[in-house]
Amino acid sequence: MKISSFVPIHNRSSYSLLRGCLNPVDIVEQASLAGFSAVGMVDINNFYGMVRFRSSARNFCIKPLSGVAIVPPSGPRFTALCLTRQGFGRANELVTAVLREGPWDPVNDLLEKGWKGLYILSEDRDFLSRLRERGSSNLYTALFHGKPFHRLALWGRKAGIPPMALNDAVCKTRRDQQLFKILRAIDLNTTVDTLDPGELLRPEHEMVEADAMERFFSAIPEALENGMKFARQAEQFLLPQHYVFPAFQGLTEPEAFRQLQGLCIEGVRRRYGQVRGDIQKRLEYELSIIRRKGFSSYFLVVHNIVRRFPRTCGRGSSASSIVAYLLGITHVDPLTSNLFFERFLNMGRMDPPDIDVDFPWDEREQALRYVFKTYPGASAMVADHVTFGPRSSLREPARAFGFEEEEINALQRQRSMGRWERVPPYLRWAAARLRGMVRHIGTHPGGVVITPGKITDYTHIQTSPLGFPVIAWEKDGAEEAGLVKIDLLGNRSLGVLRDTIALVNHRHESGNPAEEGERGADGPISWENFHPLKDAATRELIEAGDTLGVFYVESPATRQLLRKMGVGDYEHLVIASSIIRPAANAYINEFVRRLHSAPYDPLHPTVAETLKETYGIMVYQEDVSRVAIDSCGFTPEEADGLRKILSKKDRQTKVEKYREQFFQKGLKQGLSGRVLRTLWDGIRSFEGYSFCKAHSASYALVSYKCAWLKRYYPLEFLVSVINNGGGFYSRQVYLNAVRRMGFTILGPCVNRSDRRFTACGGALRVGLSQLREVSASYIQRLLDEREIHGPFTSFRDLIVRTEPGFGDIRIIVRSGAADSSAGGLTRPQMLWSYFHRSREEDLFGGPGVPDCIGDYDLKVMLADEVKTMDLLISCHPLEFYENRIRQVLKGGDIPTRISSGHIHEYSGRRISIGGTLVTEKEVLTKKRKMMSFVSFEDPEGIFETVVFPDVYNRLLERLYTGYGFLVIGKVEEKFGVYQIQVDDVVPLDKGAVSFGQHNRWYMPAYRVSQITLTDN
Repeated sequence: MKISSFVPIHNRSSYSLLRGCLNPVDIVEQASLAGFSAVGMVDINNFYGMVRFRSSARNFCIKPLSGVAIVPPSGPRFTALCLTRQGFGRANELVTAVLREGPWDPVNDLLEKGWKGLYILSEDRDFLSRLRERGSSNLYTALFHGKPFHRLALWGRKAGIPPMALNDAVCKTRRDQQLFKILRAIDLNTTVDTLDPGELLRPEHEMVEADAMERFFSAIPEALENGMKFARQAEQFLLPQHYVFPAFQGLTEPEAFRQLQGLCIEGVRRRYGQVRGDIQKRLEYELSIIRRKGFSSYFLVVHNIVRRFPRTCGRGSSASSIVAYLLGITHVDPLTSNLFFERFLNMGRMDPPDIDVDFPWDEREQALRYVFKTYPGASAMVADHVTFGPRSSLREPARAFGFEEEEINALQRQRSMGRWERVPPYLRWAAARLRGMVRHIGTHPGGVVITPGKITDYTHIQTSPLGFPVIAWEKDGAEEAGLVKIDLLGNRSLGVLRDTIALVNHRHESGNPAEEGERGADGPISWENFHPLKDAATRELIEAGDTLGVFYVESPATRQLLRKMGVGDYEHLVIASSIIRPAANAYINEFVRRLHSAPYDPLHPTVAETLKETYGIMVYQEDVSRVAIDSCGFTPEEADGLRKILSKKDRQTKVEKYREQFFQKGLKQGLSGRVLRTLWDGIRSFEGYSFCKAHSASYALVSYKCAWLKRYYPLEFLVSVINNGGGFYSRQVYLNAVRRMGFTILGPCVNRSDRRFTACGGALRVGLSQLREVSASYIQRLLDEREIHGPFTSFRDLIVRTEPGFGDIRIIVRSGAADSSAGGLTRPQMLWSYFHRSREEDLFGGPGVPDCIGDYDLKVMLADEVKTMDLLISCHPLEFYENRIRQVLKGGDIPTRISSGHIHEYSGRRISIGGTLVTEKEVLTKKRKMMSFVSFEDPEGIFETVVFPDVYNRLLERLYTGYGFLVIGKVEEKFGVYQIQVDDVVPLDKGAVSFGQHNRWYMPAYRVSQITLTDN
């Protein structure tokens, strides 16, 4: 077999962000098939794909060679090939510089700091000549296949700069050249037909075989040899072979451990009051593992952050650790809740602990800035590699081919409806190729890494829109690169808790702690000691599924599950919030059946005790590990590996290997094939999206606190929900809930509203920030003026003191916010007065307001509510459809109309019911057909419907017509919960067609602003 004298070093991947077609795995696979012992990947201005590339090379037993093509906005282009780890760090500095906004001179940078550990290659003679001033070591002239090279090679020989032969591979086949055109059109926001010829690929950009390279460079064989030289000399391991993390405040590991131990002893006194035997045993066990694994500093770093920002919810598997609980990182007692520590950390686990901490969404930035201030130049956020998804992989190439927006929407609907064959073949091909390809680099919601020294020794960084440093890799890549991640995340419901507690405590201070007849809190509520898990009234609220606004358990599916269960204690809420995942649908009804005392036989004695508390059904991630250990004799390390691989994107091949192992070991343990298949089906239900028990226990604690506050302080609670951006539903839905509870909703007011929504005297007052198109600067000016000089006594006073522009005052007036200062003027009269004010005289020094100017009628005022606030505050939106509903009921064979409060009286019967669209969830059936669960609302409440595939396919376009509908279907009951199986819907909005016909609208709209009030 002939040994090639060529190594494919210069392959550009799709990680070059719309300037490359090749998948890193394909690059390695092609090189392996061609018999190469080494292969390189060189992307433009980044190492985003480096971890994936090197992992693939390891799988194919081929040596990975890493480099980067530095392409500044202006100036010389060059390639830096990484020879050593030191060189990789230097390359990271260069990439960081080119990604940083502002001028940068790469020549001066290289002349000043050198390029030790790098090979520097370029076609630019001036660039190479200037660098030669520092020395010619590891400087090369870059000779690319397909391009004339004789003059450059001759110049390099005279200058003492040797040549290196490179393949500038961007694509694999000619068809990829079309894909590249699409990528460039997307990047440049143009169409493929108008691309500049310079943006197109040439034949030499395809991958080439060794023979072709050897023929092309036959006159200069040393160019090929220099590539081989680099491949031989390059270090195999540029990334750390173990996890790296800084020592806390420079402490040695023994010193850090002693400090950690001392903090835990203090935590025992704070959390438990005294040391018990079970506490001591668990603490010693966990500390022994932390010490042996060398993770003391990691816990101290997280504790240092959390103690400065204590309004937190530690979640994820770390909540199973008593050490994290004692440090105040988590807040669920792992002993009481029987949490599985080994899911978080064990001696066999090779990856580091992963601590997730939630902060109130508007406080997280402070925590992040503290980290970057404490570890400057050694900390950054984890990236998010944003890929082309189901929608963008079709939408963006369609736009590149010149499709109009309406046509693209139509194509999207065809795809959603399963009519993929109606999309043009070339678009289907483009969508398939783009799907999963990296589109751009974003920022992880909260992942932070901290390094022992300069972060550029490990990765390059760039700046996020918020000004935070961001590393090259997403969470899995960061972990594989040896970087230990801490998740500092934002959670809106912690903001809800904080704000509601503040309002409740204010009520205590003002002498009105609770509504008449309610118990509420006995005194001010403290954040750390607020644990209302034994409250009977809260449990009843949860059992009734009355959890709208309650974090984590307010989705339609979860509220229905809670009602089916009829059990609302904390332990069962933990189960409910974990089992309610898409892949577990097949097990939920069986779980409810068993919960209500239905008999069942444990699958096997070995797992009966393991799954006892969840009625023999696998609910939590750690159940996968426990079942594999108990039933099939897996080691803890093997079981944890199975559990982890189920959540990976590229899991399929490895999962199949685990399946073989599971069945082989299970059969040896004496389990039957039937039992093993059932157990394995349960394990497979954890693929992708699932939770560990500790995570659910942490969030269920927040849920219980929210539920308690809703039970005793519903107005303050829902005001806080709205002010913190809502939850699962739109703001309108929460306002409707406030009205149903009997509270008054007051409109915005220049004299009484704050910026945010407020609770006052048993009423909710809309905040001024809800006003659409009113500038934030004007609202601030108005609030400041009112604070300093008091309320506005007249419309004239308002105008004189705040000096609004017409755009601002128009919204203020038409929303009703100026009514309290109107001084007897109607809204049209106020606008007339604003236009006719005299600049020379007093505001109304001219003629009086004409008597012929009247007021808007009620319908116009209500329309103005929607237009100015995107809310309807005076009544429920469905009331505007009553005329339309009556017309529909007269014109067709429509069954009896009912309201949501009477659905339970019509079980098994076909009915009609008016409702506004609240939310929709599309799901795929086992037969890969689309169906949907749709929530609607009328003045009495939210009601749930199911639309099965055949009906959904027929009604899909109608469901996308607007906001109001007459829903027709059969009422069904299961476990005491009612839903409507839909067989038809009648759209009620303007432009919607008559009963039984289709329409042409495609965009979904779940907002009240869709209402055409004047036409109903």
